[in-house]
Amino acid sequence: MKYIASLILAIFIIQSSQAQGPPITGDKAIMLGEGTIIAKTLTRIIHTDQGNYTHAPFMFHYLPKSNMLFALHIPYASSPEESGLGDITARMKYQVYRKDKRGKSHRIAFKSVHWFPTGFDSGIPDISIDEYQTLFSVISGYETLKHGIGTEVGYRYIGGGFPDFWVVNLGFGLPLLKQVYPVNQLNLYFEYDSEWFSNGEKNIFYAQGIQYAKKRITLDLAIQFPLVRNELAAARREYTLFLGARYSY
Repeated sequence: MKYIASLILAIFIIQSSQAQGPPITGDKAIMLGEGTIIAKTLTRIIHTDQGNYTHAPFMFHYLPKSNMLFALHIPYASSPEESGLGDITARMKYQVYRKDKRGKSHRIAFKSVHWFPTGFDSGIPDISIDEYQTLFSVISGYETLKHGIGTEVGYRYIGGGFPDFWVVNLGFGLPLLKQVYPVNQLNLYFEYDSEWFSNGEKNIFYAQGIQYAKKRITLDLAIQFPLVRNELAAARREYTLFLGARYSY
């Protein structure tokens, strides 16, 4: 009986984490099972007073264990003046805490991201700047069958004279359909992303997103607006559009 109860709990947790999917603009501490391979993309189109900037990466994720993830992102990037290969990134995520209850799960993970100067200088670190960058952060995620809450706090170092900044993100996920298996879910996301620079400036963004998950495929759409903008930035952001797709196997 104890084994059966544990199995039912595991199925609920797996269904919840797959159905709700990862946040659109943020990251997630809850990961899929050992041996999972994920192919995904998340195109970011930034509309500014200087024109449009685009970042369209191919992302390859692999989980050698259920608590560890390695990823490689190879992006196409464009600015009003130039386009081509952007800064390639490698990342690793390691889950250090996990507590599961019936229909609920809380996880904490450490994350590191490293950007390599393989692209051109667009003037925007999220697009391509041809400089080394490094991010170390802590991600926390709490999910139930009815909602999800995620946070990320970290520090991002940027070379080439760009100011470093603290990353502080907060997101809420709301599944709109009843949990079923195979997965068929529609989710709303409410996400706040902020950057607190060492020179005293800051960016605070709000994104409204919608996500559809069907079996192993997830589709994302979100629009992000600035609530507070860095007045020293080279380009003034008006809004950002996110278009994403994911396939796991």
